[in-house]
Amino acid sequence: MITSIIGLLTIVLVSQYLGAIGKGEQSIFLFNTVLLLLIATLVGNTTLIYLTPRHKFSDIFFPSFWWTIASLGTLFIAFYLLDIPIITYPKQLFLITLMAAMSETNTNILIGKERIKESNILKLISPTASILYIIILILLNQFSSVSHYINSLLIGYFLSLGYGIFLLRDEYKGLQLGKMFDLNMFKTLFSLGFIKQLGNLSQQLNARMSFYLIALYSTNEALGVFSNGISLTESTLLFSSSLALVQYSRLSNCKDETYSKSITLLLTKANILLSALALVVLSLLPESFYTLTFGAEFSQVKQIIQLLFLGVLLLNATTTFTQYFASKGNFHIATIASTIGLIPTIVLGILLIPRFGITGAAISTTLSYTIIFLIEYYYFRRFSNTKFKDLLPQKQDFTYIKTLVKTFKNPS
Repeated sequence: MITSIIGLLTIVLVSQYLGAIGKGEQSIFLFNTVLLLLIATLVGNTTLIYLTPRHKFSDIFFPSFWWTIASLGTLFIAFYLLDIPIITYPKQLFLITLMAAMSETNTNILIGKERIKESNILKLISPTASILYIIILILLNQFSSVSHYINSLLIGYFLSLGYGIFLLRDEYKGLQLGKMFDLNMFKTLFSLGFIKQLGNLSQQLNARMSFYLIALYSTNEALGVFSNGISLTESTLLFSSSLALVQYSRLSNCKDETYSKSITLLLTKANILLSALALVVLSLLPESFYTLTFGAEFSQVKQIIQLLFLGVLLLNATTTFTQYFASKGNFHIATIASTIGLIPTIVLGILLIPRFGITGAAISTTLSYTIIFLIEYYYFRRFSNTKFKDLLPQKQDFTYIKTLVKTFKNPS
């Protein structure tokens, strides 16, 4: 929750002080960082949580570290030689991603050691330091360039990496150099993390591929406006994401298919209802609210939110289906859905964005989210033998949801 608030504050400050053009440049840089981070942690993502109690620190650290160095080094050379326009500030980009990847490794190992409080603090170091740096620059009247925002990320991830190493100082001191590369452990980490990370990569591309297309076919100013619309609508995913963790933990230990099916249906209805209410509020707010919050250049944010309404609503519903499949070990279904969903994002984006700008981007994104929902719902129907009418709200659902929430709060 704190991270989400800091993220929203960052969006507001960057929009207000750097304008729509600066916000567009910031969005591209941040998305590049996210994509590179997914690749850099292909070996060493959340699978480390599972492996940490079962293996020595040296066994799991070195494969993750060498993959991060090798993958980022290869990509840096490729981007340098190809001179890709959308790869801005390449040196800072790769340094930030390197520190972020190592910091994520530290976080996952702490969680694997059940040092949850310390891992939560570690997660807050980078965003907190970054926003404080931005606020200080604003107070000094010095926040005037995207490079200042990038410096805030460098400082944040440097402090996060340093604190993570401090928390795991005994483990780092005990690194066994004789195990600098264990091929068998590398294969284990790769096999466990590949499908999951591929799904995450597909999901990110679904949400952000339009950024690249807008940057190529339109302007950074248009991208800045679109990115704020996307960010605001995606803020409605906060509730469904929180429920998803609880749902996954419950269903993973449940062998009763009727119970799994009923919980998934109830949470789907709850997600749709709550996200619909939030999206209605965002859609009904006047344009003046968005221009006051972000600046005069962001009057189109309301229109983007309205165009994304249906897609994001269905995306909220999809989260419960995804966790249902994951609890049964069927991670590939979400990956398939996200990958197929990329097709309309790319094809329609290429066709619509040059002609209709960010309106075309919003339409292609909504269609992509709709296709993802339909695919996952199709598989959910096959697995659970449900009918469409089961998704319709019924009077007793509200009582069941209240009981379910109490059960989640007070697990037996």
